[in-house]
Amino acid sequence: MVCKPVEWKSTVVNPTTLAEVRGGYLSQPTGDIYHRYRLLTSHDNSHFFFIKLEPDSRHGLLTIMPVINKLQAIPFEIHREGLSFILNNRDYLEECAYEGYQFYLPSFIDFRGRIYRSGILHFHERDLARSLIVFAPNPYDSYDSEIDKRCRKILYCSAPFHYKSFQSYTESNEWYNDNKSSFNTSDHSLIEFALHAKKPFQFIAKCTLSREKNRSIDNPSNPRRILKCISNNELLLLDVELANRTNLISIDDKIHDLYTKLIEELRDYLKVHLRSSLASVVCPRIDRKLVKAIFMPLIYGKTVISTTKDIHNSLSSLLTNQ
Repeated sequence: MVCKPVEWKSTVVNPTTLAEVRGGYLSQPTGDIYHRYRLLTSHDNSHFFFIKLEPDSRHGLLTIMPVINKLQAIPFEIHREGLSFILNNRDYLEECAYEGYQFYLPSFIDFRGRIYRSGILHFHERDLARSLIVFAPNPYDSYDSEIDKRCRKILYCSAPFHYKSFQSYTESNEWYNDNKSSFNTSDHSLIEFALHAKKPFQFIAKCTLSREKNRSIDNPSNPRRILKCISNNELLLLDVELANRTNLISIDDKIHDLYTKLIEELRDYLKVHLRSSLASVVCPRIDRKLVKAIFMPLIYGKTVISTTKDIHNSLSSLLTNQ
């Protein structure tokens, strides 16, 4: 953020709701960044902004605003000497701190039952951080040519998915074979090709893993452990169909999307429960984004009122744009 944030201030003498507080970095941000630059970090801010504050809460809000303003008014800059030192000694620093360094990612379950990993680098980070993580060598794994062959196919299929979307693993593998001559000739060709990828760093990482002489491929422990993890998760779930539908394993070579499948089911339901004239207007306008907004937050305890508002806003926007 290169501009000083606007101080948080109440628009009235004695605020009764958070909606009466203005300030922050952006005046009218939109999209995914909206919740990051307001006083309350929530996508559903409208559910909280107009809740009446008790007298003690109003006093607490007025007390904490100067603290928030003081914190966000402090400027920072890059440590020039530190940056220069890192750039001048980059190769040696990487060799000492990163190369061959093994680390673990503790697992935990959130209130939704989802498994997450914690750490400085983990699987829920940004593209660059995720591209740096691979399985460490396991000295107890033995080489198996059949598993090595299957793992190469997995890597050939996985790289294209970081470039764009595909309908099947076969389609992904064919795309890799058709385009590998464009990005595997040199490091520069790979970088230039990756500029148009959805996740450029992960695309580069998977391509380098799939090169014939790459250490991670020559050592069979990495891909072998990938297959072991897949097998163990399948056994843990005891539900092969669910594992296939969530793309944990592949039985039919297709890439499945839960929300896309729910579109048709929701349309069929509405055709039965809505007037035909209304269903003919609503059903064609139901898309994946709306279906995900309806079903994904249910486990969070999302209310019918909130869901109704999402449907109203989505359909209103679609009708306005048409």
